[in-house]
Amino acid sequence: MRTIGMGLVVLLTAWGCGDRSSSDSGSRAGPLPHVILLSLDTLRADRIGCYGSATPTPAIDALAAVADRYASCTATAPWTLPSHASMLTGLYPFEHGTHGFRVDEMVDNVHPLHPDHTTLAEELDRAGYDTAGFLANTVYLAPRWGLSQGFDTYLVKRQPAAAVTDRVLEHLDGKLGTSDAPQFLFINYMDMHRPYGSGTPEEILRLPPEQRPDAMLEKLCVRVMNEGEAPGELAETVLGMYDEALTTLDGEIGRLLEGLKERGLWDNAIVILTSDHGEAFGTHRVVEHGKDVYEPLVAVPLMIKYPGQVEGRTIDEKLSSLVDLPGLVAAALPGEVGEVLSASFPRVPGTHGVVSEIHFARPRDFKLYGERFQHERTSWRDGRFKLSVGGGKTELFDLEADPGETVNLAESESARAATMQRALERFLKAKPYQGERLEPMTPNEFELKEAAALGYSSK
Repeated sequence: MRTIGMGLVVLLTAWGCGDRSSSDSGSRAGPLPHVILLSLDTLRADRIGCYGSATPTPAIDALAAVADRYASCTATAPWTLPSHASMLTGLYPFEHGTHGFRVDEMVDNVHPLHPDHTTLAEELDRAGYDTAGFLANTVYLAPRWGLSQGFDTYLVKRQPAAAVTDRVLEHLDGKLGTSDAPQFLFINYMDMHRPYGSGTPEEILRLPPEQRPDAMLEKLCVRVMNEGEAPGELAETVLGMYDEALTTLDGEIGRLLEGLKERGLWDNAIVILTSDHGEAFGTHRVVEHGKDVYEPLVAVPLMIKYPGQVEGRTIDEKLSSLVDLPGLVAAALPGEVGEVLSASFPRVPGTHGVVSEIHFARPRDFKLYGERFQHERTSWRDGRFKLSVGGGKTELFDLEADPGETVNLAESESARAATMQRALERFLKAKPYQGERLEPMTPNEFELKEAAALGYSSK
């Protein structure tokens, strides 16, 4: 596997380069490739084998072996809705406006995506694609949040990975017999999310109540975020359940990719694997996600297999972000379609600042942990250095020397911190969202039950 660093001359092979300009994409000829976007909800990058983990992930690693793998990808937010909005619009939360807001009462405190925004699905639909979404997150990927724009099919159902894979393959079998159109599939797996899908519901129910994943995770939350205690061995136990869920999910990713090959879609497909955010297990006194912008919550995988690509590359000098996904797809599309989409989605890695944002925690966190997470925090990457501001504190970390973000350099490197903060402020002021703010709809009884099942409700 080759490694691409800054300053090297990159040769474009027949399958293309992961971050080509739109002018390059216009020179490619041939049929429109299929586009498969896999979002493995709550998967942090460092738990995957090809990102340095000992956890067995043979299917994901096999994809990386024939794909462009970005060594650094940052989620635009540490939770589901704003990050997925960024994946589909190429915009940061402060630009698309789909993020939280401060409230005193217990309501869903997040703005839906406004229909004025253009999504990747809408552009691909206009280009002649069949567009379909198969999503397991029934709370923040539900149609009421606005992410269904441009999809011919948009099915949301909470179910384990095996059932999601079955639904996708059945959909393809139906489409391939009746349509010659290229396919855009947006697939969301939830097995890495609370309560961690390491077994069937029946198997989990057979465990003693105190040993079930959700109970163990809740115990860790109380210990770390309510009592202020060190996570200890309990964190390792919960992390082990998380890794078991990844092992199960990896098997289904392998089955899905084999299904693409069996159906003749693989060679002419752009396959993207990423995540909307990570998960914390006690570092910085944080458990789960949606509460801050530390690396365990925002460092996610990003790998892209292009049409005809057979050799993997590690891209380790260009910082990437979830806002790059539409632009990377656009840059790989041939002719006029690629040119049109590249104009709509110009961002690709290395062309813009890398930001992650949290705009207040969810209502459950406010109720359980008080004011601690009722803050707005934003991080800014400049090479190996990361600045995080807001919530009454400024932190500067050297991620190369200190990947665990344990040594705050904001005072000892005050000049660097000040320079980075000015750059961040300029970036945020460039084009903040000025449009209408949609208010969240009141959830119905089903949605309230789903929120409780996925840990979004304190009831």
